[in-house]
Amino acid sequence: MAHLKKLYLGTSLDDLDKHTAIPEHRNVGMKTLLNTANKLLEVANERMRDGDEELVYITYVKYFNMLSIIRKRPDYSKNKSEVHKILGDNTDNRNAMDKLEIIYKSLSIRYKELETSKSRISSSNLSTSAQSMSNDVINSLSAPEAYTKLGIISCEELYKRMQQKSVLVMDCRSSADYDASHLNYYCSFNVPEELITPGMSAGRLQARLSSKDKASWASRSVKESVVLMDWSTTEVQDGSSTPIAVLLDILQNWDPDVNYRAPLQILEGGYENFLIRYPTYCTNPSVSAPKINNNNDNDAIDDIEYPSINDITMKEDIVIFDSKENQRPSINRANKPTTLRTQQNHLKQPQSTQIIEELRDQHETLLQRAEENDRLLEDASKKWRRLHSAGASQSSEGQESLYNLLQLESESKDNRLENYRIRDRIMKLKEDEVLQDDNETTRQIEIKIAERQRLDEKHERDRLERERLLAIARETKPHYKPAVEPTIAPNDKSPPLSPIDEMQHRILNDQSIINSRPVYDRATKPRNESRAAVTETEASRIRDFSPVIGHNVGFGLTGLKNLGNTCYMNSILQCLSNTSHLQDFCVSNEYKKHISRQNKTNGQVIEEVAALIKELWNGQYKCVASRDLRYIVGQYQKTFRGVDQQDSHEFLTILMDWLHSDLQTIKVRRRANSELAWEKSWLEFTKSQESMILHLFYGQIKSTVKCVTCSKESATYECFSNLSMELPPNANLCQLNQCMDLYFSGEKIYGWNCPKCNTKRDAIKKLDISKLPPILVVHLKRFYADPSNSGGYVKKQNYVQFPLDNLEMKPYLARVESMSSTPKTFRLYAVSNHYGTMEGGHYTAFCKSAKYDRWFKFDDQVVSPLESSNVVSSAAYILFYTWLPPLKGTC
Repeated sequence: MAHLKKLYLGTSLDDLDKHTAIPEHRNVGMKTLLNTANKLLEVANERMRDGDEELVYITYVKYFNMLSIIRKRPDYSKNKSEVHKILGDNTDNRNAMDKLEIIYKSLSIRYKELETSKSRISSSNLSTSAQSMSNDVINSLSAPEAYTKLGIISCEELYKRMQQKSVLVMDCRSSADYDASHLNYYCSFNVPEELITPGMSAGRLQARLSSKDKASWASRSVKESVVLMDWSTTEVQDGSSTPIAVLLDILQNWDPDVNYRAPLQILEGGYENFLIRYPTYCTNPSVSAPKINNNNDNDAIDDIEYPSINDITMKEDIVIFDSKENQRPSINRANKPTTLRTQQNHLKQPQSTQIIEELRDQHETLLQRAEENDRLLEDASKKWRRLHSAGASQSSEGQESLYNLLQLESESKDNRLENYRIRDRIMKLKEDEVLQDDNETTRQIEIKIAERQRLDEKHERDRLERERLLAIARETKPHYKPAVEPTIAPNDKSPPLSPIDEMQHRILNDQSIINSRPVYDRATKPRNESRAAVTETEASRIRDFSPVIGHNVGFGLTGLKNLGNTCYMNSILQCLSNTSHLQDFCVSNEYKKHISRQNKTNGQVIEEVAALIKELWNGQYKCVASRDLRYIVGQYQKTFRGVDQQDSHEFLTILMDWLHSDLQTIKVRRRANSELAWEKSWLEFTKSQESMILHLFYGQIKSTVKCVTCSKESATYECFSNLSMELPPNANLCQLNQCMDLYFSGEKIYGWNCPKCNTKRDAIKKLDISKLPPILVVHLKRFYADPSNSGGYVKKQNYVQFPLDNLEMKPYLARVESMSSTPKTFRLYAVSNHYGTMEGGHYTAFCKSAKYDRWFKFDDQVVSPLESSNVVSSAAYILFYTWLPPLKGTC
């Protein structure tokens, strides 16, 4: 059983017994009773896995009560074989009784402890607990009053309201299903699912209804309550595109002329549940809910992504403003209801004095940061010019000086964009007449902004001059191979600490970061004798890490030496090292159980990556070298052999494929004739063998093509380990969600061979995520081929603002994934940065340590603390997000 849920349904077993009564059943057929009992048993097992002991107890007791009723039926002996077929024999029931006894004892102890501690559950706490109930609470359970207030109504409560004739029921099943069977209640009517389209208003939906149903529709404002119902929905999730979810959205947000007397509610378990509970109140109790088609037909309900072409937001409808505000793209909603726009027009503008104070504080903070960066930038420029004049710009010291200069210039550019943002905001506020032209404080801010602009222009001239000198140096001098520093033995005396090292030393001596070795739970690890062969093999394998002993080096805070333009590799490796679940997988030697030797790399890549991660997390070294890993990588990909700078995204993508291949030993059992299209595509990609890398990093994209003429929809699927986002053109500053909106919006394609029209048609192509990975890697496509530059690659310098927490992915999911229980909100834990241009650049990594719960900067061999406010920069190139909780106890 999973971690036990808190007690929330009562304070004693007597409270739970109140929910175990079986409703009137004399007129219910044997088949219905058997199906209900079987469903109770299934739900009990599901809740057992969820750790919800109270619901497990209620469901098992109801099951045995139902079993007793079945055995007392006069037709039991005639249906005995059917009972055994559906519910199992005495052995199965004894097992269920044993589980009930265990739950009974556990709950008795927990309720006794609750009584002893004299804790009281307030009504507000009870309501909060009710909110945490599972979406599919068993249909036959009477929901507490607090639960029904949350937008869900039980069948019992609906039955009471029907007796009182106070409720209006909107049945949004298909018209065919409604005609076959519906509630025997005069205030129930059909809103056919085929008429419900996302984006429509209540008025447009009413116009589509029949004359008879329009009269019932009009009564929604006078009834005490309104209940929506389909076949089986228990709860509507945000962003869901099911008919009942769309109808609920229309009534809640696009029905401005009606004030409902009570919140709209969904019937728990839908018509199928009511049919079982109250068959005499249904016109035809013998019907069954339609079964979901699980074959690979692209017309299956789970594969139909967009019922209407109008549901798809097109790329041309998205306008990216070169704005410095945190805003979403502007989408053309001309044909949508205007209620929201009308409300926005009535929003009051902030007081001008508050705005002026806010602008002044923002600009003063900017000036302090910019002045400090100016000082460092001036010193770094002087140092580089001195080395260049001495002909040492290509030396190791010259390269380090250049890398430092590139990073400072990137920060200078970010400050410049912030200065422009404040300037543009002042201009906009003046245009809107929120600020007066003659305000003295505003005038002083504008003067300082102009002064800042002149300094920024000077920095830009210095940068261009340096680029010119570097270009000349590259053309006139032979290729220089950076010198690799000599190996420093572990017993060598370390050099004195630099200012950055001293800062790191102070951070690591903080009370919140104790330099102690983490505690492991070795209970699940292999025994010594089972690893003897592995240990012997490792002993014969001597690696050259060339470690430099450090003082008070934290776990995972070891740098990586630059072995000649290997900063692209170092940046990615530090990001992977700070992926806590992968790090634990390597350090604990769990990876050794899954190494595959039947592939191109023969398991060598994972062995070298794991060995390096262990060195980074032993807490002894200031920095190490990744020579062995670099050799293996170069052996299988010649691009990574030399000393030329490479693309970190290309390295990451290839490395992910290698690691997956090296660990692809987890067999997946196929379910015969039960997979959906996306599942079959996933199994074809994995060849029914998965890996830890696949489980962590790999997701799936669904590409939907829809014919504009006949609306025929076709879907294909493709797996990914990272998403490459185009940056919007002509926007110096943008938001990450704007890049995602562009990526996942629809685009027109021409000449698509429509299988239904049997001819070439215009169509719309749309991407959605059909399987969301636990770790989402987002690549910002900064490099592109410039035709005006002879096809050479040019870097886009857009400043992309991205969230450190709460990256919401729900808007970009395919329907089947949006309805899953997978978390949809991600947090950032690592960034791979690129500074400079294609001709001369440098990579670093910003990583949030799961061990110390703070950010650090990894700049080759130098590791230093980083303020979270400095994580977002225009240098960001690859973003690592996850919804997985960090593993703080591992190293």
